[in-house]
Amino acid sequence: MIRWLSFGLMAVSLAAAVLLNGGAHPEQWQWSALGVSLGAVLALLSREDRDRSSREEWGLAILGLLIVWMMIQWLPIPIWALKRLAPDRWTALAAARAAAGLDQDAWASLSTAPAATLDRFLNVIPATAAFLATGRMACWWRNRIWIVIAPVVAVAFPESVLGILQFHSMRVAGGSSAPATGTYIYHNHFAGLLEMALPLATLWAVWIWRRGARRHRTEGLGPALKTAGLFGIAACILAGIVTSLSRMGFVSMIAAPAITGIAILVARSRGSGSESRPWLWAIPVALPALILLLLLPPNELIARFGEITTEPDMTIAARTNIWRDTLSEVAASPWTGVGLGAYEHGLYRFKTTAPINTVDFAHNDYLQILAELGIPGAALAAALGAWMLLRCSSVVLAVPKSLNWEFAVGLLVGLVTLGLHSLADFNLYSPANALVLAWLGGVAVSLGLQQDR
Repeated sequence: MIRWLSFGLMAVSLAAAVLLNGGAHPEQWQWSALGVSLGAVLALLSREDRDRSSREEWGLAILGLLIVWMMIQWLPIPIWALKRLAPDRWTALAAARAAAGLDQDAWASLSTAPAATLDRFLNVIPATAAFLATGRMACWWRNRIWIVIAPVVAVAFPESVLGILQFHSMRVAGGSSAPATGTYIYHNHFAGLLEMALPLATLWAVWIWRRGARRHRTEGLGPALKTAGLFGIAACILAGIVTSLSRMGFVSMIAAPAITGIAILVARSRGSGSESRPWLWAIPVALPALILLLLLPPNELIARFGEITTEPDMTIAARTNIWRDTLSEVAASPWTGVGLGAYEHGLYRFKTTAPINTVDFAHNDYLQILAELGIPGAALAAALGAWMLLRCSSVVLAVPKSLNWEFAVGLLVGLVTLGLHSLADFNLYSPANALVLAWLGGVAVSLGLQQDR
């Protein structure tokens, strides 16, 4: 009962985070964060010793070090330590205190904006809790791991339906459509959620079909109906990504079948002694082309690609300039960063693009993480991401007969496609999407994913 209570509380909180504007409003997000955290505490308290392994320790140690580093950025330290660790930060702070007549020797934090760092850190806590809890849940239900990923697919489906309705209602009303956003504020974050759910829904259908094919005499039409239903959900999610008019979302959607095909072929070549068939390697190339032929993007999306150098708000040149300014920000504080969530404040001195606009995100998650956390923090974040991908890909490549093999492929594709989208956007800074990513990341590293048949 405790397990189901913790899972239910977390699932409802996840749905609330997505449906309430993707967690963009703190007064709404805080309740979702509280629900996820409480559910995760219940899940971790009910954990059994056999659910743990020494192979998890080094990954959890990286996660712990990353959390500690974020806290260190926020906590006040002696001014002599600040002068040694972050000379640029100390110089700016000393000048500001001298102008304001404040005590030069008062302790200060490494973060350029301590309040913003604390605010962002409080968003990291529920994501971390979800990461730890879903890993345990995947061990509880290792034979039914679909239970753990079901909330992500379940919340993405109505979001996609809402996006499709938004897109076509605007088209009927005005002749052309603006990007669909679902309940999100920003259409790229709407696409980011759907990108993570699409491969899960698709591979879940394949998992049901393959199990049903082995037991068709006893289960009748049940597997076929479930498979058709999940493929229908996947089709809606696919259409939702298209109607978001997100360019990187569309590119990621096209890349997903290629990644899936390569993973399957590699796994088959490693797990089977049969002779190789070179023509099979054309499948990862043919699948994206087939999608483009069968699901031609709407005129609005084609026009969006045409505006890539002319749109007024964010051209390629503008983003390139922001990235250049971000690199200057990184160079000023390479080892300590400007502080988690303090990107905008640290950029003021180096900002040369959009002088009358607020630039609070780098539109590249990796550059922004490097600017905020510095080289040590970025290295820990990269190691954590590599751990998730390696643990998941080890099931895809080394355990092709695993009961959860299809889910491992879906998780791998979902993580990689969002990582691709993050090259030109800031999905990791959307509270709801970061929570979903952590949710799936916990399943990806869980020992329950490696369950044999």
